[in-house]
Amino acid sequence: MRKVTHYYSLTPEWQLDVVEQLNTKLIDNKIIFIPKEIGKGFFYFSQVMDGVSVVYADLTAKEPLKITRLRSDNELYIFHFDLSEHINLIKINNIDYQIGAFNQLDLAILDNQIESSFKPAVNERTIALRILIDKKLLHDFIKKISLPESSFSSDTPGKKAFYHYGNIDSNSILLIQSLKTKPVEDLSFDSFLKGISLKVLGNFFNKFYETKDTSTEITDLESEAIEKTKDYLMNNLYGPFPSLTFLAGMAGMSASKYKSLFKKHFNNTPKNLFIEEKINLAQKLLKSGEYSTLTAVMYELNYTKLSYFCTKYYEQLKRKPTDDFVKKHHRKNKKVT
Repeated sequence: MRKVTHYYSLTPEWQLDVVEQLNTKLIDNKIIFIPKEIGKGFFYFSQVMDGVSVVYADLTAKEPLKITRLRSDNELYIFHFDLSEHINLIKINNIDYQIGAFNQLDLAILDNQIESSFKPAVNERTIALRILIDKKLLHDFIKKISLPESSFSSDTPGKKAFYHYGNIDSNSILLIQSLKTKPVEDLSFDSFLKGISLKVLGNFFNKFYETKDTSTEITDLESEAIEKTKDYLMNNLYGPFPSLTFLAGMAGMSASKYKSLFKKHFNNTPKNLFIEEKINLAQKLLKSGEYSTLTAVMYELNYTKLSYFCTKYYEQLKRKPTDDFVKKHHRKNKKVT
């Protein structure tokens, strides 16, 4: 396993340790390209504003890689947003946590006083945005910290260091995803990254301080994220229902928020909508004349019990599957005399 250790600061000098250990170059105090023998991709660092910096990672490791961030005297919080379409591992306080876009938990907030390590999956594209913030800017946040899935470490003598493990909001999911299509060589990439970072932070703190209001309208970005999950369901009707947790993770929401917004948007729950569309598809298959038995249609749609399939069919259409079934007829070849 290739191992890299470093510390974080709001200024570029922390990159020098990484460059030396990877045996590569630092370009413009911003870009570290991954050597070909390790994989491909880059780390990009930028100072967003006074007290805020960002590290954006887009890389594919072709061998196991462990990146350890050491504790330092720099008073920072690190907001780690992981948009990888697979599971990576992040170790906090000697505990491995799964993190990634299709896992419901894809956000980690780390006190710089706690050491952590990151292990990207091998041969998978890893996308991560790390925003570094001076603690002086977060006095109010620190006072009001009471997030679920949060813990405190007492490793540092006389101090309690906070870390949190949760999910990214749907607006930020879409914002970070937009970075994937922006070439790092583009002259506007730096300003684009800074803008995305500030918007993502704004989304987090708006969510953190907001009072719950069930009458709030669905935003365009939330609507787009929910439509994306519906499209996924419609394209996978031949399989089983993928679970609410999976769909919520895809939308970048908690399961409860996702279910509530989905119901508001479609006037239906994700599972009910999936079953209704599956039964509509079943009716088309039954009428197609392409199947010899009812069980063949049942298995085609990933049902395992004919009685359950027939019950769901009747509940929705008020008809039995046999009422719509057109049996496939096998033609016999005629002998030519």
